[in-house]
Order: sequence, then structure tokens, then C-alpha cells
Amino acid sequence: MTEEAEALFAVLRQSASEAVVPAIETLVREAPDRALCRVNVLKFAEQRGLDEEAVIAAFLHAARLGIFELSWNVVCPGCGGVLGEGATLKTVGHDDYVCALCASGYQAELDQMVEVTFTVTRRVRRIAAHDPHELPFVEYFRQMFWASAMDLPEELDRVVEGITLDTLELAAREKA
Repeated sequence: MTEEAEALFAVLRQSASEAVVPAIETLVREAPDRALCRVNVLKFAEQRGLDEEAVIAAFLHAARLGIFELSWNVVCPGCGGVLGEGATLKTVGHDDYVCALCASGYQAELDQMVEVTFTVTRRVRRIAAHDPHELPFVEYFRQMFWASAMDLPEELDRVVEGITLDTLELAAREKA
């Protein structure tokens, strides 16, 4: 980690749970890139046996410090894909959302279709998801399309290969 990241974690250590901060530091230092994109704090707490409220508070404080970016994601109730995201709650629920995978439209319901996730910032650790247009097809879907609650298999490449006839990447506004 950079000196700036070390300084940010020093501040976080002074203001967040002693049990939670080391777990967050370990995540940022050692986890693969995909684990640092759209972190689900409830799942994070459960997997590590940590108090949910302490974990939520620590991640919120880490976001205020600039360690993570907080994102409000509108999730498709059909497939679990992220239909839209924003940095504030004000950006959610004002539109109808269309899922390209399900070919269905939805109006956002905050209690059923919104999740809050955290992604490590570039200034702390650069990850592949910071440049989503450069991700391979399957990793794009793993890290950018599906919501954090999706339990995707490690061998997702093989699964997708077995059900996909062909893929074609299009530039913005391009049609096929």
C-alpha cells in the first residue's frame, strides 16, 4: 500500500472498531482484485464473525476517509444484475430500470432492489474494476454486472463457456 493509504488506515484505526480495522486492512492488502469491487459489508461481517454494526460503521468511516467509494446499486429482482448505481441515495429510484438480460422493466423499490456496496479507491489500491472496459467478458459480468449478493462459482469461466455460443463487444452506441 502507498504511504497515503497507510496514513488513512492509521486514522481509521483511531476511530473504528479494533476488531474490524485489521480485517479491512487484510482485505485491502491481500484479497484478489475482484474481492475489492462492490464489497458487501454484511457478507464481510458474517464471513469473519464480526459485529455487523461495527463493520458497517467502519466501512462508512473508511468511505468518508477515501479508502472506499460507497455505491447505491439498483438490483434486478429477476437475475440479480446491477441496473444502475449512484454515489448517493438521491440518485436511486427516479427512473424506470430495464434489464437487458431479463428483457424486463422495473421501477426501483428501495427496500427490495437497492444494495449498498464499497469499492476500494484508486488512491489506496488500483484494481481491474477501476477500468471496467478492460475486463475480460466473464470478469466484467462477475465484477460489474452482478450484484454483491450473488454467489458466483470460482469456475465461472467454464460455466459461461458451456452456455455461451458467442460474444461480441460493442463500443458505445454501436449495434449488432
